[in-house]
Amino acid sequence: MKRNIRPAARFLLALLLLVVVGASCAKTPRDIAAFDRAVDGLFAQGSPRELEMYFCSLGTNPDLGFRWAGTTAERAAGTRAAAEMRAAGLVNVRLEPVPVDVFEFKNASLAVGGRVMTASTAGGVPPTPAAGVTAPVVYAKGGTAADFDAAGDVGGKLVLLDLRLSSWWLSLPAFEAGRRGAAGVICTFTPDDPKYFSVNERALGSFDGQYDLAAPPWIYICRADGDRLKAELKAGPVTATMLLEEKVTLTRDGGLAYNVVGELPGSRPDGRMILVAAHQDAHFRAGADDTGGLVNMLTVAKAMRAADFRPKTTIVFLATAGEECGYTDAYYDWIIGAWWAAVHAHPDWAGRVKAMINFETMAVKGAPLALRSTPELRPWLEKLAAKSSRLLPHKTEFLTPVNSWNDQWTFTAAGIPSLKFGTTNDGYDKLYHSNFETSDLVDWDYMARIAKFAFRVVLRLDDGLLPYSLKARAEDLALAVKADELVGAGAAAAPVSRLAAALTAFREAAAAFESAAGSIPAARIEAANGSLLAIEKALNGGLTAISPPDDDATVYPHQLALKNAQGINGALAALRAAKLDRAAALKALAGTSLTRLGLAFSLPIYQKQLGRLDPAFDRITWAAQGHLAKPLDVLPEYRKIEAGDYAGAIAGLEAKRRVEISRLDERLAAMAGLLESVTPRLRALRGR
Repeated sequence: MKRNIRPAARFLLALLLLVVVGASCAKTPRDIAAFDRAVDGLFAQGSPRELEMYFCSLGTNPDLGFRWAGTTAERAAGTRAAAEMRAAGLVNVRLEPVPVDVFEFKNASLAVGGRVMTASTAGGVPPTPAAGVTAPVVYAKGGTAADFDAAGDVGGKLVLLDLRLSSWWLSLPAFEAGRRGAAGVICTFTPDDPKYFSVNERALGSFDGQYDLAAPPWIYICRADGDRLKAELKAGPVTATMLLEEKVTLTRDGGLAYNVVGELPGSRPDGRMILVAAHQDAHFRAGADDTGGLVNMLTVAKAMRAADFRPKTTIVFLATAGEECGYTDAYYDWIIGAWWAAVHAHPDWAGRVKAMINFETMAVKGAPLALRSTPELRPWLEKLAAKSSRLLPHKTEFLTPVNSWNDQWTFTAAGIPSLKFGTTNDGYDKLYHSNFETSDLVDWDYMARIAKFAFRVVLRLDDGLLPYSLKARAEDLALAVKADELVGAGAAAAPVSRLAAALTAFREAAAAFESAAGSIPAARIEAANGSLLAIEKALNGGLTAISPPDDDATVYPHQLALKNAQGINGALAALRAAKLDRAAALKALAGTSLTRLGLAFSLPIYQKQLGRLDPAFDRITWAAQGHLAKPLDVLPEYRKIEAGDYAGAIAGLEAKRRVEISRLDERLAAMAGLLESVTPRLRALRGR
């Protein structure tokens, strides 16, 4: 019914609407100004620096630090984080238990004669007996099977190895040493692989071990000590005492860590959230990774409350446990607290969390700000960063896809769009995870600027149509799905055609929605956001896969099967060529799956590694989210080619090719089905 409003009343109503609209429009600038002032106040008072100093002071070793999952040091960090959240005025602050294997590192050393060398160790490594292990030392170079063969009998001895993390993880040479009866492993720096721990000749290092309690104890000595020990071994026999002191409480014996959670409630009762996270645990003192991230996350929370920011969407702050290492007897032993939160404690967050914002490695002096995100978030982040250039004094990098080396991966694979703030450069890599990664790295003004930029990210997510570019996701997927490549690899025409059609329809719907998004009426935005969250849950959960042969890179579900099939195809083509090309066939198989590890290490170690990557492995942890399949093993065919059994190799490769092609077809069909399910929702969304 049309209302009859007098002119004066119409004028008053228009004035009132103007005031309301003006207040609404002014809210964002006012919130930004208030937040920026609050951040400046906190940094002027020295609050972030004081918090950094406290966290860096914690450690299970008084000289080196270390606050691994579930240790007294990590628990102290969590207790303080919870206290800071409560003091800031967050609500529902709680410590949520996470089952972990607790390794309370006390001390590590290597004694030769009267000289005692300080050492470090990696996560998940078993300790020595209380008196240590005293034995002759043998140098076995990089720790491959050939290196051990050349070194001779290592039974009951201490093995000195060069760290070659660019080639394989530290656990594999240790497993090889254990298989040959070594009593302990001493690892050190080599200039042949200089990326890590090269900042100083006294640098010690640590990582998650991807270790096994059945393997021998492992310690790391600095370059100066390692070089001296090598020189002594050249001069004659050396006997040493290796000591690794730890208190170990395994998950089965009650090992626990705690995620810390606090909330800033939103005014809308829709259950939607923005998740802001950082991790509590650290190797050494870890001024940047992730002490700086934890400090900045808490600073953002404090500044929001100090600025009296009242969001419409509930903001959840999460300090995770065990990001660096949470388990032994596992390959996927990192990001355990995040995995526990995403999969076990809060599986309902997927479809409700607008974005997971992860603070990592804050704020390294002079380093660019890297914003790594799911494809849907990248175009918006690029625009927002361009508008916020005064807050980003160094180069800004935009990276996709997410990677598996930080907490954002497991949330993304659970169906939550994510982005990571990180600051690293080549100089930082040299001291990463070493005793030289201290709070001196942190640029406090830069940290404050990053906090302010992060607030602008949160503010945009808090209200209005969610800034997901499904068009960007469609284009990203299109780069990975090429029909001619798939058919050429052997995929069946039907699933290829189906996926191509589904992708075309999805791209068209995404482009149409993006062009019409600005015309969605305000009254329908929240309903539209609900649909977008459901679409994002499906896309991220269904399309986030992992590739162990590619250093655990994030891939689409079909890509590893495609790569495996292509490797086998290359070998078969070389074997069936008019002039059989043995070298080409071997090269093709050496680059397929994890064959390179089978060529470097003994067969039992290679098979052990494949077993740890199998989705049926009992400690596969968060990799179960990554669409893993039973690892492809073409080492038997490689050996047959070496032996001249070409017919046997061809028969074996053909059988394995059929498995990979079947898997490829299945995954193409599943991806098509996923797109077919979300595209109608996207079309309906445009029609609102």
